[in-house]
Amino acid sequence: MAILSSIVTLPATIGLDQVKDAWIPLVIATFTIGLTVLLSQRLKVRGLPGPPHSLLSGSIPVFSTVAKHAPKDLHPQAQMTMIQRLFKLGDLFCVDTWPFMDQVYLVANPYMAHQVSQEKPFPKHPMVTRFMESFTGLNSVLLANDAKWKELRSLFSPGFSNAHLMTMVPVMVDKTEIFCDILAQHAKTGAAVPMEPLAAKLTIDIIGLVVLGVDFGSQTGEDELVNAFRHLLDLIPDGQRLEINPIRRYNRRYYSGVMDNYIRRVLRARSAKGANNKFKTLMDIAIGRYEDLVKNDPKGSLFNCGFEQLAIDNLKTFVFAGHDTSSTTISYVYHLLHKHPKALAKVLEEHDEILGKDLTKVPAMIRANPALINKLAYTTAVIREALRLYPASGSLRMAPENITFHPTRTNPVTIPKGNLIWVGIHTIHHDAEYFPCPDEFHPERFLNAGVVTLPDGRTEATPAGWNGHVPPQDAYRPFEKGPRQCIGSEMAMIEIRVVLAMTMRLFTFETAFEEWRDAHPEETDKRHTSAFGDEAYQVYSSTAKPKSGMPMRVGVRK
Repeated sequence: MAILSSIVTLPATIGLDQVKDAWIPLVIATFTIGLTVLLSQRLKVRGLPGPPHSLLSGSIPVFSTVAKHAPKDLHPQAQMTMIQRLFKLGDLFCVDTWPFMDQVYLVANPYMAHQVSQEKPFPKHPMVTRFMESFTGLNSVLLANDAKWKELRSLFSPGFSNAHLMTMVPVMVDKTEIFCDILAQHAKTGAAVPMEPLAAKLTIDIIGLVVLGVDFGSQTGEDELVNAFRHLLDLIPDGQRLEINPIRRYNRRYYSGVMDNYIRRVLRARSAKGANNKFKTLMDIAIGRYEDLVKNDPKGSLFNCGFEQLAIDNLKTFVFAGHDTSSTTISYVYHLLHKHPKALAKVLEEHDEILGKDLTKVPAMIRANPALINKLAYTTAVIREALRLYPASGSLRMAPENITFHPTRTNPVTIPKGNLIWVGIHTIHHDAEYFPCPDEFHPERFLNAGVVTLPDGRTEATPAGWNGHVPPQDAYRPFEKGPRQCIGSEMAMIEIRVVLAMTMRLFTFETAFEEWRDAHPEETDKRHTSAFGDEAYQVYSSTAKPKSGMPMRVGVRK
């Protein structure tokens, strides 16, 4: 009490005037330093192409303008497209929201995107590490650059080759049969249900078997790793607000540790028992390659951290990246085909032709002959058009030196070394110059698309064009392009085709946003319920996901 009393009476002891005299200069100095730093940041981008810019607030007020035309929870990548349209910007512009996130130079044409990602790929920006480190660990192929990235890519790419993934199709069929049972249960109730979380449980179970050889069983039960994974998804920073709550950082470390320990147990059990006897997992392939590499180069730089931790970090990465694009795209395909009955009719006709009309035989047919799904040309075009409209995200890169770009609609712009460059995939995909009627669904853009086989066995599609217009070669990039193209792109396309082949003729899918809004008014922006003409606009939920998880009513197709 004596100490507390002395603190309480301290101003009286030293005099209030003395306290005021001490604090006023400190406040003035702090304000002056803060203002100086702020102005120095603002002046870096002053005069560059971009939306209206203020020395005090940068581009931050621009998002209030966006909110007048679109829902307030619209995903940042779609907000960038909206900014480009509202302010009639060119194909390279700067958005300054410092200190909420680094100043962004958005690249919005395929030629400059090629320069960033393909010509001489720029390294990932450190902001990616700041956001994802607690989730993936520092040894992730997602975060690595230069030689370390090359070694990691070489280690894991064979497990994602088309030839290997086709051997995993029976596993995908098994898990999709469970998904069909769950859809049948929802069809009986007739109530709206968020489709994306259901599809996410399916794709998480598939990735668990393909990568680890572990059946998470998340569609029918609970799993420790999956629960920790979901908690982590909710804790990833979104880059739109300052994070000052230390409890969130602690929780990220905690759930990341839970995932680490789970995967560590699986790896050690695998080491004790040997490889999976039923099928070879990605981890089995990677361990085999690791053993070969160690024989040739025992002191290889890749393995200084210890192979176990390296494997853990990358398996977490694959669980994160491997489930998301697939589950989101499945949901969007259901939604788009509901809105476009002519396209739906073509999909059903194609499935009848390729897979036969006896639906009870379809699972066995695909297990016995996985190559059948490659014959679903129109279905594949639908998937690719869904990915054009709703790509997973852009690519955040760092200028490795002072880089001069030559936009087609503005004067040349030099981006200083170290700055954040965002390849605006959503913005490119929604540009009428590259894709006429960019907000409309036209799968015909991808019929007879050219398919290039990459050195690691994965494939990459090039649109064949629509309505007499063929887009530039590098305009379509849902999985990004170049050496750092998504390592799991082939797997995503295979499993989406399997799921659609097994569900489209069994069930009907009807988007139910109005019903969902009535039941969940807290999720609704009363001013705007759609963006780019669609209620199922993308929102930020660790990645770009459909609004409210894509509420749908499931029915049995007659």
